[in-house]
Parts: sequence; C-alpha cells; structure tokens
Amino acid sequence: MMQHLSIYLLGPLCMGLVACSDTTADTSSTSSQTQSSNTSTMTETGTTSTTTSTSVTTEFPDPTYGLSDQTIMHDKVQRQYKLYVPKSYDGSVRFPVVLNFHGFGGNSNEQMSSSDMRSLAENEDFILIYPQGTLLDGYTHWNTYSPGGENKSEADDFGFVEAMLDELSLNYALDAGRVYATGYSNGGDFTYTLACMLSDRVTGIAPVSGLLWYGTVDECDMKHPTAVVSFHGTADDVRPYDDGYPGYLYGIEDSTDFFNDLNGITDSGTMTSLSGNTERYDYVGGDGGVTHRHYKVINGGHVWLNVNDDGFQTDELIWEYLSQFDLAGLR
Repeated sequence: MMQHLSIYLLGPLCMGLVACSDTTADTSSTSSQTQSSNTSTMTETGTTSTTTSTSVTTEFPDPTYGLSDQTIMHDKVQRQYKLYVPKSYDGSVRFPVVLNFHGFGGNSNEQMSSSDMRSLAENEDFILIYPQGTLLDGYTHWNTYSPGGENKSEADDFGFVEAMLDELSLNYALDAGRVYATGYSNGGDFTYTLACMLSDRVTGIAPVSGLLWYGTVDECDMKHPTAVVSFHGTADDVRPYDDGYPGYLYGIEDSTDFFNDLNGITDSGTMTSLSGNTERYDYVGGDGGVTHRHYKVINGGHVWLNVNDDGFQTDELIWEYLSQFDLAGLR
C-alpha cells in the first residue's frame, strides 16, 4: 500500500501549500565536453584547499561550455536535463558531478533559479546537472520507488539517473567516485532514496526541505559510507520537521538517526547557533571518516532555505561539505 500512496501524497500537499507548475524544461540535442587540472574545494573552516583530480588517458570530444539542454531516451521515454560545463574543463582530469533535482510540480529551470550553482561550478571545477522529472497526473515528479506493483508512477527515475551518468561518461571525463545529489522537496526525498537505491553511483546527498520515505528505509541497500548534509525548516507543513507523516515520511530526527546508524556514527551531535535563527548539528566519527551535518532553520517554511554559515550560503555549503568525500569516505 505504501508504494501506491507515496505519489498520491505529494499532489495535494504541493497544490495546497507550495507554488506548483507543470511546465517542463526545453529539449535540445546532446553536446559533449572537456577541460582543467587542479580542483579547489572549500574546507569546513571556510578556507580553500587544492586537490588534483584523477588524470585522464581517454580522449573525449570537444566540449560545449556553459549551459545546454540535453535529451536522452530511457525506457522508451525521452528524458531531459540541463547540463552546465565550466570553462576550466578540458578533459585532462576527471571532474566531480552535482545533480540538482527540482521539487514536485517544478522543473529544471525553476530549480536552477532557486539554486543557481553555475558560478560555483566555474569556481570549484565541477559539472552541474539539473534533471527534469516526468508528468504524473499533470504534475512533474520524482519516483522514489521502483515502477510496478502498487506504485502509481511508471517513471524509472533510478534508471534515468544511471543512463544519464552513463551517457555523460562517454563524452566527459567524470569522476565516478564523486557524484553528489541535492534537491528540493520531492527532489530532496529522491536524494535520500538515491543514497540507498543507487549507492554505487551516488557519493553523498544534500536534501533541502525533503524527507526520508518509509519504503526507502525498508529497501535501503547502502554500499558505502555516505555523507549527508540536510536543510529543513521547523515550520515546514509540507514536509513536517518533527514527525513527518507517520506511515509515509520520517521526521528529521528519525531520518538523521537512520543514516547515522548506516554510517556507523554513534556521536550524539554538537549544536552550533548561527545567524538567521539557524542551528547546525554535526555528527562525527562515521565509517571512512564520514560525518553528518544538519541545518535546522527555526520557523523556516517549505522553500529552498537560505542558510548562512560563516559567510557561505546554502549552495556553497552543499558543495563545501559534500566535496570532502568520495565513495571510500573522507578524501
């Protein structure tokens, strides 16, 4: 029954409490890319350290820099995504990847407007992707379960993400050990599921105003220590902070405990008060040096939350945190 209701729940909540759209992203032909050598990453203290990416011996096609609309056929459906390639990319080293998923009823354009990481991709040397969900009952969505059975959605979104990464790997020097996923609302829910169901491809996740589905916990198959940094408001009535929706969505504390257990983190956490009525919780000591961070925004609603931590904003904080890790743990 859980799978059947999982998608139904998203529609009424979205229409009643957040602005929704059934607009989909524009489509275009696939382009290929290539560029730079050293990558710089912000550390936990806000400083910048430089690390060298894996060198490349394969020759890749010439890149098309900047933003482009891409399409790929998967499961007999033409799927769409926006691709951003920084000017520093030349195919000589492998670049990390950031996947940024829109919410229920939204689209890749709207998500890029809320979370525009293009300048960050230029400064920090990573390839940026805004995937586009498919329609369900007139609204775009991400399917947090496999198609079939009682699941109303037929979208194979796990397969779409895999196919997209496979296609890009043919044309770009991607660092397969550093693929990070972030997303808003239903897109944030989806990142939790990717950490469980596509663990061999996804290194770390950053859900914003998203929660962990009960069914994800039941089917979770996490294969490596997985870093999590989450952002959530206490006044979020689409994804309630404390209790979630019993039987469907776990609240933040249960979501945090679940991933801490999987990562071997027994630390009770340290709280730091920040500006903007925000509390940061840090949990350390996980397998492979993995840690867990949560930003609690007091009275924050169901939005892409604007958090400020030591001068860094949400998008920067996501990259700063996740970029420390690869599939083995702390780099």
